[in-house]
Amino acid sequence: MNNLTIILIAIFLSSLLLTYLSLITKKTAFQIVNEMDFGWTMANAFENYDSNIKIDNPNDQITLWGNPVPTKEIFIKLKKYGFKTIRFPVTWMHFMDESGKVDSLWMSRVKQIVDWIMNYNMNCILNVHHDGVSNNWLTKGETAKKKFIFLWQQIAEEFKAYDEHLIFECMNDIVYSGDYNHTLLFLFNQGFVDIVRSSGGYNKDRLLILSGANKDIDLVCSKDFKIPKDPSNKIAISIHYYIPVYFNVEKDDDPWYYIDENGIKYITTPMTKWGNKNDYNEMFSIFEKLKETFIDKGIPVVITEIGVLTEQAKEIESIREYLFFAFSMSASYKGLMTCLLDKSNRETGDMNYFDRINYKWFDEKLGQNFKNIYRGNFIKPTDYYFSSNKETVTDLSTGGSINIKIGKKKVLKVIFNAEILTNQLWSVGFGVTSRDKSGAGIYIRTSGSSGKRQYDGSYSFTFDVSDQDFNEIVDIQKWWGNDLAIINFLTVEFNQSYTVFNYDAFKSDLSLFK
Repeated sequence: MNNLTIILIAIFLSSLLLTYLSLITKKTAFQIVNEMDFGWTMANAFENYDSNIKIDNPNDQITLWGNPVPTKEIFIKLKKYGFKTIRFPVTWMHFMDESGKVDSLWMSRVKQIVDWIMNYNMNCILNVHHDGVSNNWLTKGETAKKKFIFLWQQIAEEFKAYDEHLIFECMNDIVYSGDYNHTLLFLFNQGFVDIVRSSGGYNKDRLLILSGANKDIDLVCSKDFKIPKDPSNKIAISIHYYIPVYFNVEKDDDPWYYIDENGIKYITTPMTKWGNKNDYNEMFSIFEKLKETFIDKGIPVVITEIGVLTEQAKEIESIREYLFFAFSMSASYKGLMTCLLDKSNRETGDMNYFDRINYKWFDEKLGQNFKNIYRGNFIKPTDYYFSSNKETVTDLSTGGSINIKIGKKKVLKVIFNAEILTNQLWSVGFGVTSRDKSGAGIYIRTSGSSGKRQYDGSYSFTFDVSDQDFNEIVDIQKWWGNDLAIINFLTVEFNQSYTVFNYDAFKSDLSLFK
């Protein structure tokens, strides 16, 4: 082979490479997020930390919370169940000096995991994780910014030759406080974008995931949350989804409590079941909120953590149903993907799904659900959306009340129906309650005497609340004569038509599908 032939081949290969790079850089943030499908967050491994001890050996940190050292077989098996993305949380502080210089041994161990993931043609989300909790260095506010930028400079330099299947996530679990307000978070997010983009290689067009305060949905969706400038326009937003908290994260063996203004202590009851109409509507409303706040404005969303406690008294069918609906919702939206948080060790943690020792699901049916979603064997919740200016629920709480989560919709009328089991209508009373935008309670009381008798003997109550500032929820409660009445349904009428989820039709079709 003569020199001219070699030169021509080199030019041809270079042209192919440039064409390939051009195709990659032309992918939008939406396209990349859509191609990520759904993911698995490898918790309780590289992000383990202990602020009170010095850790010198990488394996000591990796196994600190009870899991084995990860092997590539984990990713091989997960890919067979449809997972195309691995979120790889890393805590760096045990292997950094005071200036933020990362030890090469730790960086090489991080690189090994990234290589395994990408070698199997999977996407990898790499982040800065627990450096920002429990008074660790990243909780120090603006004084930590220089060290934070230096850390990302090193990560960006180490991985700048890796293609678009590697995604950087700014940080995680930053506590929203006086030190980390929206203004300071913007400075950190902007600094993260700037240092990665300026580092060259694939970093110029890599997808970057931005952090919000606590990854809290309301805080991230706040008008005060500011998106940094990005010349490549390849930014996504990260949130965590643990809603409703009484189901997802409240333990039955350690229930929460609160104390009211009178000093009275109330113990909350952890939810063990999930799946009524309100539960479905709550998740539907939150996904729509994310769509309206970000996706409709061209910014994709990554739910970097979702999960339910598995070692408590949560019903296994409810856990399956919750996660199946959440990941079905995620698969139905363009520009949105979700990662399952998995701690994997029943002896030391909770939210355990995939056994990293035996490479199998603790609940194989749950694993099969993921495989079905990946194969398209699921019903799209978005096919059950319709437009209406009314919403009705019939699900009674354990206390006999009914509520509708309305978000920020403007309510004009509240209508409910009740059976009254006495002729002395005044001996039965109801309360219509909500909250205004400041969080203050709104209370309307009425007796059974104000109801309008229906043909079936029940009574209907209608309230014009157009002058009220109802917000987040409408709740109908029995306030007196509790044993003498049964509430049947609650309807709210809005000032305009909104997207509504047809729960009854979806559940009916879902039962046939299964």
